[in-house]
Amino acid sequence: MKNICRICLHDVRTLLVVPTGAIIAALFTFTCGIVFVAQILEPNGIATMQPMFSFGAWILLLLCPAITMRLVAEERRVGTWEGLLASPVTSFELCKGKFLSALLFLVLVLLSTVPLILILEIYASVDYGAVASGYLGLLLLGSAVIATGLVVSALTTSQTVAYVVTAFVWLTFSLSMKVIPSYVPTRFADFFFAMDPDFRTAAFSIGLIDTANIVYFLTISIALGWIACVAIQRTRHVRSSFWKVFVCGLLLICSIFSINYMSVQPVLRARIDATGSRAYSLSDQTTQLIENLEGNWGVTVLLDDSRVEKPIVQQVDEVLRRYQEQSESIQVQRINPTDPFAMEQYEALLHQLIQLYEEELVEAKSAIAEGIDQFSALMTFASSTSVWAEDLSAMQSTQEEQETLQTISSVLALLGTEGNLVLDEVQKAMQIDVSQPLPRVSFARDILVAATGQWSRELAEVSWWLTQGRSNSIKQFCLETAPLFDGMATDLAVIDDRLRRLGELEVGSLASQLALGEGAIIISPKRATMIPAAMLFPKSVGGSNTIAVDQRFRGEQIISSAIRSLQSRVLPTVVFVHAEENSLLNQQPNNIDIRAVRGLLETSRFEVREWMPVEESKPSIESGPVVWVVIPPSNRAGLEPSQSELTLLNAVQGLFQDGESVLLNIQPSLLPRYGQQDPWVKIVEPLGISIDTENVLVERVAVGPNSIEVHRGQLIHETNSEHLIARAVNGRQAYFPLPLAISGGEQLLCVHPSEDRWFDQNWEREITDMNNYDPITETVTIASAIEYLPNARAVVVGSGGWLFTWAADRAVSLGGNQIAMVNPGNSELLLASVEWLAGLDDWIATGPIGQQSSRVQGLSQTMYLVWTGIVVLGIPCVLLGFAVGTYIVRHR
Repeated sequence: MKNICRICLHDVRTLLVVPTGAIIAALFTFTCGIVFVAQILEPNGIATMQPMFSFGAWILLLLCPAITMRLVAEERRVGTWEGLLASPVTSFELCKGKFLSALLFLVLVLLSTVPLILILEIYASVDYGAVASGYLGLLLLGSAVIATGLVVSALTTSQTVAYVVTAFVWLTFSLSMKVIPSYVPTRFADFFFAMDPDFRTAAFSIGLIDTANIVYFLTISIALGWIACVAIQRTRHVRSSFWKVFVCGLLLICSIFSINYMSVQPVLRARIDATGSRAYSLSDQTTQLIENLEGNWGVTVLLDDSRVEKPIVQQVDEVLRRYQEQSESIQVQRINPTDPFAMEQYEALLHQLIQLYEEELVEAKSAIAEGIDQFSALMTFASSTSVWAEDLSAMQSTQEEQETLQTISSVLALLGTEGNLVLDEVQKAMQIDVSQPLPRVSFARDILVAATGQWSRELAEVSWWLTQGRSNSIKQFCLETAPLFDGMATDLAVIDDRLRRLGELEVGSLASQLALGEGAIIISPKRATMIPAAMLFPKSVGGSNTIAVDQRFRGEQIISSAIRSLQSRVLPTVVFVHAEENSLLNQQPNNIDIRAVRGLLETSRFEVREWMPVEESKPSIESGPVVWVVIPPSNRAGLEPSQSELTLLNAVQGLFQDGESVLLNIQPSLLPRYGQQDPWVKIVEPLGISIDTENVLVERVAVGPNSIEVHRGQLIHETNSEHLIARAVNGRQAYFPLPLAISGGEQLLCVHPSEDRWFDQNWEREITDMNNYDPITETVTIASAIEYLPNARAVVVGSGGWLFTWAADRAVSLGGNQIAMVNPGNSELLLASVEWLAGLDDWIATGPIGQQSSRVQGLSQTMYLVWTGIVVLGIPCVLLGFAVGTYIVRHR
């Protein structure tokens, strides 16, 4: 062991005192620095080092051969190798000493990038677990390349040959494993994919430590290390039997494949998610909400651990723990409803819910039982009167009367025999078993309401028909029987009214949701609500190299919203108003719809509705604040507004006249270019707001060498306003297509002046003159808020498409199927605007939405340029300076 350490330290010292070592470190830091400032250190960028680790893996394939090329070849060239062989050092000690020296130097090279992480920490919360995983992947890959380089270096006396061969082997091997699967039968494709070193390191770069990948690199390193020992032994002029070497090599290859095969077996394989190492903290909004809770509250998450990724379970537990720590008024627990050992907890939860809604359950059961009795009486009545109607139809009367009586007879007979189907469904809804822990009183009530209401109306019509001048032969029979029909209709109407008066049965909704098995139940001192599992737990994206998307922000947001909904009896209703032909709540071509924001609002416990004025009158909403979100037509067939757009304009004007709270979005228009006033501009003038719909704010962006594009949209990261909405959006990237300038009201979002930004009148054209324009010199407001009447508020946004799914729900891959929102500010702006327009100012704060991954915040343009100079030039220059210094000292 002493000899190994002595050789290792000697070679490391050699690498440090020759310029080659410092140059290698400088090149690695320089290339990683470029990736860092280009893809990681950018305002509002996602704070992940994954791009650097992915790129660094390819750089190591070129730099590690430079580390190993002189280990043996240089000593053989200058003649020191013979002296080393003559010393009392074994071939194994020589091999391991030189391998460890190269590996130790690789560690020092990797450490030269640590300042990049420290810089990122200044502006974001770095996930050190993912960082450690990334470095581990680079180290394992480097060890395999170093082992290969040691073999090649032992077989040649030329450093150049040693470098070229080693780099060529690994580059060719990696590229071949990407190409070969396309040319072999599919049953063999997975084998070649699994052999790709890039595929193996990709998992480490996203924070997934897979034991199979560790075994892959270790077996390669050990096997090549053994071959290196044989190669060094041969330099001692010790001849081994060819067949002995061949058999040993064959056994070695078999061992490698066997070990790698066993490592991918589920029993022996383990995957560790190293992400999420930073302690999770609740937002200020949630913290304040929990601290102000009064009475005993509870949050219970029903979750089957076997069906959800472990990282998601850990995230849920972390959020629940933070809720528990924040206040003694709230108790949290997680129950697996499929676990027999958790049945006691589950039954205690059900008992608590039954006690909480005891009065409602008793009243609902009583009304449903009465409804069942009344419907049974209806069936008996139908069976008896069907015979009467049949006999009466046989008597002499008009053809019309006979047909009507026959219809009445057949319908009543069917009701008498098939009515049990209705009662069976009611009984099923009221039944309690393992799959249905609470009676679904809402479902049972709705069935009876539909049945009793329908038959009450139909029997009343029959009674009326019987009294309307029937033929003399049947007139007396009809008049005698009409009161029976009328009485049954009245009895059914009475029970129908009682069932309807039960109102919104919360315990019924809970029962229906509990039947699904999973979700989160929030219990207040007086009420309870359940959040479906689909709102809390993301669907698995599959794949072996996958880190689940971090959705803790959404869990916190939804649970907090549910708590607020229990504190406040009524939540806002958001009505989307538009003039499109089809519903925007459903998927439309090119994602020109509002499915994404609808889901966001619904998961935040807001009711979402849609109003198309061209098809229906203004909906009547009985209770709670209402926010009207107006979406202008996405396109016009001509210059003049269509009839549907005119109807929409009239509807919006009516909303403002009625003092409603409106979120109005404005699109650019061609009308001002031809001397006509845009009607949308006219509609906001009474609010004290003016908007220029003729000119669109565009920006010139360099996308490559001698390549410049004009972008007709604006990305906004920071806001300068102190308005509540602006504070909520601040620091979260938002995207606004075709932005327009707004004057008046209180500024929410603005675009700062730049020599590359200007107003383009020909915004509808693909080609724009980029040389003849006047850059903006003042700040341009693109979103404003105003209180135009007492208790009436409006938000005007100079962009019509920012709410559409294609803009609001854009996502970016973080590698390994990780996904993060590109424009979280779009969703934040909508939520904050809805809450402000509804008068819920205390709900608005810098919320946790959009924090799927920590983002770079507070980085100014000046500091970005400073750090770019330090990272790209400063650190590599320091390393090169060290190389120059050592060279001067050695040759003095």
